[in-house]
Amino acid sequence: MTPNPPPPEDVPPHETARHALTLVHLGRAEEALDVVTDALARPDLRLVDKPSLRYAAAVVHHTLGDPDKQILAADACLAAARRLEDTGWMANARGMRALAEIRTDRVDAALADLARAEYDLDRTTNKLLVSWAHNALGYCYLQLRLYEIAVPHIEQATAVDDPQMSPMAPVIHLLNLAWAHQRWADEIERADPEEADGKDVRRIRDISNRYATRALEAGRPFEGHPMLAEVRAVELVTRPPKLAETSVEELRDVWEDPGHVDHIGSRPTVGGALARALWRTGRRDEALEVAREAARLSEEASDWQVTANAQWLLTEMAVEAGIAGATAGRAYGLTLSRALWRQRLATLHGAMAAREVATMQHRVEAAQVAATSDPLTGVANRRALESMLAAIGSSAQDGPTSMLLIDLDGFKQVNDEHGHHVGDEVLRAVARAIADTARHEDLVVRFGGDEFVVVAADTDATSASILADRVRIAVSHVQVPVDGEGSPTVGVTASVGTRTTGPDLAVEELVAAADRAMYAVKQHRAAGDGVT
Repeated sequence: MTPNPPPPEDVPPHETARHALTLVHLGRAEEALDVVTDALARPDLRLVDKPSLRYAAAVVHHTLGDPDKQILAADACLAAARRLEDTGWMANARGMRALAEIRTDRVDAALADLARAEYDLDRTTNKLLVSWAHNALGYCYLQLRLYEIAVPHIEQATAVDDPQMSPMAPVIHLLNLAWAHQRWADEIERADPEEADGKDVRRIRDISNRYATRALEAGRPFEGHPMLAEVRAVELVTRPPKLAETSVEELRDVWEDPGHVDHIGSRPTVGGALARALWRTGRRDEALEVAREAARLSEEASDWQVTANAQWLLTEMAVEAGIAGATAGRAYGLTLSRALWRQRLATLHGAMAAREVATMQHRVEAAQVAATSDPLTGVANRRALESMLAAIGSSAQDGPTSMLLIDLDGFKQVNDEHGHHVGDEVLRAVARAIADTARHEDLVVRFGGDEFVVVAADTDATSASILADRVRIAVSHVQVPVDGEGSPTVGVTASVGTRTTGPDLAVEELVAAADRAMYAVKQHRAAGDGVT
């Protein structure tokens, strides 16, 4: 039995999230929910710890079959990830939300989330989050039967597996690839029965078998793990027809084993593979008996494709055996399968369109950001400042707006003594320090040269003065190496002027007023920094 991780109260929040996910894998989702709920209730929980716990909560609710709570948890994960600007968690949150939307037949919403998740994923560098997101997106697309998109995602999840972080991950991803190709081949066969032993179906089944074989090899160090029984079952049912004779007894052992673990594809899938092998070796009566039992068992399967495969195989065998009424049943089944295939293709086109729309939206957003951002420091530029002041000036304000105008002292000396490349690094570091000190809703602007502006809406003069003092201190702590890591460092100080709107000062006059205040600081302080 897999040992449990230490109790959640003794580990950091991200380890608590791992603990909860482990409990889910052990079939103890209710216990996992308690663990996550307790962790999220901690008074000392930091923002950086929330995405992993919210994601774990979404996984738990998915396992418990509660898509509404799954969406709420995914939304909370996404909100925290946005605040942190963590694209990896954003991609995973959207994937979990899309999975719930698929489960509740909101396919258009799911496709939009999946398209945006793919964009977030492209900007993610964390290997574990990349693997998780690829796996989640692959699973979502597989639920929609969009094999052409699902398979590349699962393949990419396999490519970034880290055995040190998740030892069974390579086995899981290879198994998922085997399963995906198996389902793909099954659906082509139902929609185009002439392809049953044709090139496409056989090629895809062979790919499935190769992945299953690789999964068995990857799973050798974990002999006895219940997942390996699933892998063996997929390898068995995807073997080529030429191995029918040698596969019959192995398939029969799995089919007749009452204690066999329920594996991917379920017992009816193994029964179908056994029936095929028996049919190919001339034991048609026995094959029909097994096919009938597999079809009966498939009626209880939660996966409609398992039922469709078992019923289709029985019908095909009945037609070949000349059983009365089988031909009419086959015609009806073929009509239904082809209608489902056309629906699948329509969804595939919808997914591709959603990707294109998301790409265009992000290009527009990127262009807007570029137009309103300072290319050197990444904070806003004067155009963004003008837009914000115009918006504030044209709306009814709930409170005063304050502005900080920050001028760096000694910056010319940095450029003269150490060169512009060091000066640029100082400007970048100062911009980060100011942005980290300001509130999330404040606008930080590089006003020009070595001047910066902070616009703080709904902020009175007292609060602005406190913020200005914090900014001044933060800037004074900036130190930049002059010649690489370990070399001497250089920094600057700042003069900060503040002004706040009121009866005698309109928004349009803020910049000039804050500029005068900043110069007053420079002129009147005898030494060090000052704030007015």
